[in-house]
Amino acid sequence: MEATFRELAARVKLDLICPEKQMLDLATVRVQNDLYILKSGTELALSVAGALHALGAVTLNPYPTVAMMRNKIIVMRMLQHAGLPVPASYVASDPREFVPLLDSGPLILKPYRGSRGAGIRIIRDARELDGSKPNGLILAQRYQEPDGADRKIYCIGGELFGVKRIWPIRTYADKVGEPFAVTSELRNIALQCGRVFGIDLYGLDVVMSAGQPYIVDVQKFGSYMGVPDAPRHLADYIQAAAQRVLRGGPLLVAGES
Repeated sequence: MEATFRELAARVKLDLICPEKQMLDLATVRVQNDLYILKSGTELALSVAGALHALGAVTLNPYPTVAMMRNKIIVMRMLQHAGLPVPASYVASDPREFVPLLDSGPLILKPYRGSRGAGIRIIRDARELDGSKPNGLILAQRYQEPDGADRKIYCIGGELFGVKRIWPIRTYADKVGEPFAVTSELRNIALQCGRVFGIDLYGLDVVMSAGQPYIVDVQKFGSYMGVPDAPRHLADYIQAAAQRVLRGGPLLVAGES
């Protein structure tokens, strides 16, 4: 994103706002820009973005969608309802509630508002749940043994980019991954994801297991690591969105996703 912002700064007036690095006087929070890019996922950044949205700001992606997508329970249920392929998913406040599910195979546990892979655990035995002290609700999904590297699919304005990436990530090279050509099946799945949430700037994680794709996560604004020339693609998209807003047009062009 640093490279993207440098690219944008050469084209438009750009202000970088980092709520986490300063104390804010809420009385000074007001709409001062034509478009706000909501990249940070911290509670403080989301709160400031929510205040700006309430005051009439235009955010990319739209603040209500970003706030909703922070909740993996909502995301998974919406994907299920749309008929998209996701692992069987369950939620509980006490991890011991998942014990009976282990009779049918391992589970992967995730914080329901987690990000960047933090707190994700594969559970194969009920004893691994002993002593668990979750901070909030826990999402459990049926663990699908991968056929190889995970597929990351990024969307920028309807254009899709595929990156193969191993998990868990151990090195910088693992994070960058390896580009791959998105198949027609994965293309249809990825674009339908965008339609479900009404956005065209996002990423999704797909696990291929026994030849079948499973969506295991959707990010409202991915890292775009490993996408060739990502800063230019992102800068082009953001600049075009800002120009549409300035003309009084829609943030999202109909039919892009």
